[in-house]
Amino acid sequence: MKSMRWVLKLLACAICFNLVGAYGNAMAEDKIRLLVLPFSESLGAVIAEKEGYFKDEGLNVEMKNGGSAPQMVPLLQAGQADIVLSNTVTTLQAIGQGLDATLLAPGAVARTHPPDTTQAIMVLKDAIRSPKDLKGKRVAVNVINSTAWLYTVAFFDKYGLSPNDVRYVEIPFPQMNAPLLNRQVDAITQVEPFRTVLMDTGQVKALGYPYVEVQPNADITQYIALSSWVKTHKSEAERFARAVRKGAMFANQHVAAARDINQAFTGLNPALKDRVLLPRFGEAVSPQEIRKTMDLMLKYGLLKQKVDLTGRIFSASQ
Repeated sequence: MKSMRWVLKLLACAICFNLVGAYGNAMAEDKIRLLVLPFSESLGAVIAEKEGYFKDEGLNVEMKNGGSAPQMVPLLQAGQADIVLSNTVTTLQAIGQGLDATLLAPGAVARTHPPDTTQAIMVLKDAIRSPKDLKGKRVAVNVINSTAWLYTVAFFDKYGLSPNDVRYVEIPFPQMNAPLLNRQVDAITQVEPFRTVLMDTGQVKALGYPYVEVQPNADITQYIALSSWVKTHKSEAERFARAVRKGAMFANQHVAAARDINQAFTGLNPALKDRVLLPRFGEAVSPQEIRKTMDLMLKYGLLKQKVDLTGRIFSASQ
């Protein structure tokens, strides 16, 4: 009888162990397909993966490089991704064109004082003294009608220069430095890490930081998902947003560790790891800041009409 009782106890333990294992496997099966930018703006999600925040939330996040926001949003709409890291301009344009999307979690936000990781207007020290000196001059942006272009136009507007007063040319960020140094353009709108490399030449200065001067605290990027997906995956959406916020706060509070993670993720030159400025990350998507960006887009022709944000900022009560 005693041996039978021991057998029964062993069987009961085995059943309990299997049930616990099955529950753990079920939690791990909550898979999310995530597309991110290949830049430090993605650190909220990257750190959430690295530090185990996604795992703690029972999420198996399949993270891939999506290229750019305009490339990722169509993939989201086509059902090839569950969540993508977009920028505010692309997000509002997509919603304005019919994308039924929800803003799930914050990404990078602009600082209130320079310097910032967002673009700076860079000029040669001996060539330009003030923004007004760039009237009729050549200014390089990564893409005309992009986020960088929008805030650059708004920056010059503060100094009395209309969009037509400046000759905008398109040059990708990684290739911008040489044309400025060779005087092929008169100013560039450069971002990190390329700005640090450019500053090392000793030939240039920052004329201003458009985001900081035009809209400090602006929401630059955010994680978005189709509203239909959020409705059917509310738990996953809530857990994802919570994990990303933890990752973002880690980046804000543990800069040295975040630099290591950023270098591994972006492939940044190790010599620049501790010198390049990292983004500031937000704790929540700000409807007020999104609307300020919307107003700029309307003013400078990137939107035809206002976008209704009602119900589009995710909260656990949705």
